[in-house]
Amino acid sequence: MASFGVSGQSGQTEDWFFGFVLMGSCDQEEKEVDYEGTQKLAKTFVALLWSFFISLGGGLTLVWWEFEYHPTNSQLWMVPFGLIMLVTPVIVCFSVFVSDICNSSSGQLSASLDDSVHHPV
Repeated sequence: MASFGVSGQSGQTEDWFFGFVLMGSCDQEEKEVDYEGTQKLAKTFVALLWSFFISLGGGLTLVWWEFEYHPTNSQLWMVPFGLIMLVTPVIVCFSVFVSDICNSSSGQLSASLDDSVHHPV
């Protein structure tokens, strides 16, 4: 096996690293970051839950129309209403997901877009 570095230094590096992480100021910052991350995760979960319920409502509207009104072709307004409710949350979630991927992976892209936009004086 190849050894990288001087023997005995890795233990000192680990002690320094863990000692630094366990200091009070770092713990406080870590808790703040963890709280912000948890809060963002909770908001995302609530938004996805509402999107699921809206899609479920649209699907149930279509099922209700199918069994109750389709034989007589009445209450036709329920079909586009149900389709819009069923598909819109999926499209919104997909567009937010793609936007998040594009914005987080390319910091240079957003910087170049800011430089290309000229505001009138």
